[in-house]
Amino acid sequence: MTIPAKLTVDQLDNYFQTATYVERHMPSPLNMKNKRTEMFTLIERLYGIGKDKDCYKGQDKPKIKIRLNGEQIAIYDFCILLLVKATEKDRDIIALRNFPIRRSFRQLQKFFLPASHEKVRNDYYLALYELLKLYHSKGQKYFLK
Repeated sequence: MTIPAKLTVDQLDNYFQTATYVERHMPSPLNMKNKRTEMFTLIERLYGIGKDKDCYKGQDKPKIKIRLNGEQIAIYDFCILLLVKATEKDRDIIALRNFPIRRSFRQLQKFFLPASHEKVRNDYYLALYELLKLYHSKGQKYFLK
């Protein structure tokens, strides 16, 4: 997937929404050190004992495993690289809105209390606009190097 050379504020907002989804479903590096090998996991899933000890584990409902595709991961990387180049004020409002979960402007207002939710919304879209101006002036190679 290639990121277009010209973006709009709404497209960038949708990219950050996708980045929020990807961040939520990426595997945690903390769980990797204690993780057993895949063979033991497979054996336990196939032949493990269930709750009532008379049936095998997982027969009633299979666990859904969410897998991220390459386009979603590319958008996530692009959004993180954009946030690194943003100013501190812009980075704060964009990160608070999108990471670790996507918040509404009314929830975001609690972090910027004297301001109304409409002012917070305007500040958020101005921060996205500033990022877009930087992206359009410097070019895509500046962010991806």
